[in-house]
Amino acid sequence: MVEAIMKWFMIIAEWLLFLYVLICLLSFNIIHLGNLLYVDMPHEESMTVTASFAQTSLFIIGIGVVCFLYMKYLWGSNAYKKSKAVIWGSLFACHALTSGFYLLMRYGLIWNQHEAMELLLSTIISFVLTIQAVMKYVASKY
Repeated sequence: MVEAIMKWFMIIAEWLLFLYVLICLLSFNIIHLGNLLYVDMPHEESMTVTASFAQTSLFIIGIGVVCFLYMKYLWGSNAYKKSKAVIWGSLFACHALTSGFYLLMRYGLIWNQHEAMELLLSTIISFVLTIQAVMKYVASKY
């Protein structure tokens, strides 16, 4: 009985983590899309993710480490591992592509270097997590 409760608790916790990461990535992308679309003049101020560059960088790295450890220690049957690897891999691949797109689109515009570093850090971490998800998917086949 306790084992079944723990199993359901872990499943709920996994999907809450996914929902949290999804909301964070969507808000990150919406802010950068807004900056790309609406801030095209030097006198306009861009939206910021947080108050400081260090806080944003630590948040991005923290989410990356948590997701890396989560992906490293996936549990469940092979089919469940494969489905989680596909879902997480798709999420991080989409985020890596959009962050890279924002980084390339904003290259010629006037903007601060902290935003560029945040986008670059986010893109690199997302690519690493996508590669890890692909490796987990391939490993769960066997």
